[in-house]
Amino acid sequence: MKAKFNIIFTISLLLVFLLSACQPAAAPVAEETEAVVVEEEVVEEPVEEEVVVEEEVAAEEPAAEEVVEEEVATEEPVVEEAEPVTLEFYHWFGADIGDTLIKEINDQFEAEYPNIKIEFETADTDTYEQVITTRLSANDAPDLFGVFPGTKFHPIAEAGLLMDLSEEAWVADLFAGAKFVSSYDGKVMTMPQDANVIGVIYNKGIFADLGLEVPTNWEEFLAVCEAIKASGITPLAFGLQDAWVTQMVPFAMAPSAIYRDDIDFDAKIYAGEATFVGSAWQQMMEDYVALKEAGYTNEDVMGAGYELGNDMMANGEAAMLIQGNWAIASLREKNPDAEWGMFPLPYDAGGDVWVSSAVGITTAISAQTEHPEEAKQYLAFWARPDIQELYLTNKGAFPVSSGVSPEIDPAAGEMIPYLEVGSYPFLDQNWPPGVQDAMFEGIQSVFTGEMTIEEMLAAMDTAWQEGMQ
Repeated sequence: MKAKFNIIFTISLLLVFLLSACQPAAAPVAEETEAVVVEEEVVEEPVEEEVVVEEEVAAEEPAAEEVVEEEVATEEPVVEEAEPVTLEFYHWFGADIGDTLIKEINDQFEAEYPNIKIEFETADTDTYEQVITTRLSANDAPDLFGVFPGTKFHPIAEAGLLMDLSEEAWVADLFAGAKFVSSYDGKVMTMPQDANVIGVIYNKGIFADLGLEVPTNWEEFLAVCEAIKASGITPLAFGLQDAWVTQMVPFAMAPSAIYRDDIDFDAKIYAGEATFVGSAWQQMMEDYVALKEAGYTNEDVMGAGYELGNDMMANGEAAMLIQGNWAIASLREKNPDAEWGMFPLPYDAGGDVWVSSAVGITTAISAQTEHPEEAKQYLAFWARPDIQELYLTNKGAFPVSSGVSPEIDPAAGEMIPYLEVGSYPFLDQNWPPGVQDAMFEGIQSVFTGEMTIEEMLAAMDTAWQEGMQ
C-alpha cells in the first residue's frame, strides 16, 4: 500500500513539473517557482539594458545642450552688431532746397540700415555758420556736418576736426575739380555732393507775355529790367537780409568782368601785386547798387531774405532771381505750374559771358564721432549712383563724379551751352578765411548806406592779408 502511494505521489509530482513547464510565465505557480529566475533576469539582463539606455541618453543630452549653447553663443555677436546707433547730421542744404528730399533719402537709408537712425537738422546758411562755429569751438561737433568747399574749410581740417576720407571707395570716382576743392594737405576731408551754377532764373510766362527775349549783354539786360518794371512787375527779387545771398550778384559778374581776361587775379593778390581797391570790383559794386537805385528790385532789399525772394518769384510778383540752380527745386515746389528758365548774368564787359560754376555742397565726418563706421556707411550710401541721381535730379544740380547720370532740370540744363564757353569757381573757394565774411558785411553796409564801396573793398583787402597770416 505504501509502495503504491509512493508511485502515485511520484507520478503526481512529475505531472506538476510537466504542467508547470507548459504554462505561461504569468501563471501563479510559475511566479513562485521561477522567482529566482525572474530576479536573475532583472538583475542581469534587463538592468544591463536599462543602464545602457540611460548611459546613451546621458551621453546624448549634454551634447544637445552643448549645441544649443554653441548656437546661442554664435547669435549673441549679431545682436551686438545690430545695436541701435543715432547719427546727428547738421547741414544748411535742407534750408536751400527744402527738407522733403533729404527726408526721403534718410528714410531709404534707415530702411536698409534699420539699426542706424539719422537725426537731421537744417538751418539757413548764416545761422548754420554761427551754430557750427560755436559747436566746433566747444568740441560738440555733430557726427556729420556740412563744410564749405575750398579754402574756407582748411582751418577746420588743420585743427584736426575732420576725419580723413581719402581711402573711401567713392573717392576714386570724383572729378578732379571736385576732389581738389574737397581736399586739404593732399587728403580728401569732405565728400562733394553736387556742382552748381549761379545765374538768372526767370519766369518764362512773364517773358512771353511781355514779348521779351533772353538778354545777351548788360545793355540788353537793363532794357529787359526796364520793360518788366513798366509792366508793374518787380524785375529782380533781392533778399539781402540773408548775408550769403549778397554774394550772388558779384559772383555772377566776376567771371566775365575779371577772370576771363585775368585768370591769375587772385594769385596776384596773394603775391601782393593786386588789391580789391582799384580793381574791376569798383565798377561791379556800382552797377550792383544801381539795380536798386533804378527801381529794378523790391524796395526793401534788406528786409527780405532768401525765402521771401523765392516767394516773390513763385507768386509772380518778380520776374527774375539771381541765384544758384538749387533755388529751382524750391520754386517748383512752391509753384509747380510755372515755367522756369535760366541764363547767365550777361555782365559781359565787351566779351564772352563766363559762368560762375563750382561744387556747392559737401559733407564731412567729425574726427570725434563715436560712430565712425556708421558715419562712413551713411556717406557711402549718399555716394551710390542711384542716390546721387535722385538727389541731383530733384535739386536740378550737376554731378561731381563719374557714373552718375541725373535728369538735369530743364531750367538748369539751359546753362550747359554757356558753361562750354567758359566758367570760374565760386570766388570764396580760393580766398583766405575771413574775406568772404568781410564781403558779406560790406555789401549789406553799402546797401544800408553805412559804408562806401571804397571802404568795403579796403576791408576785404585787410581781411585777405589777415587770412594769410
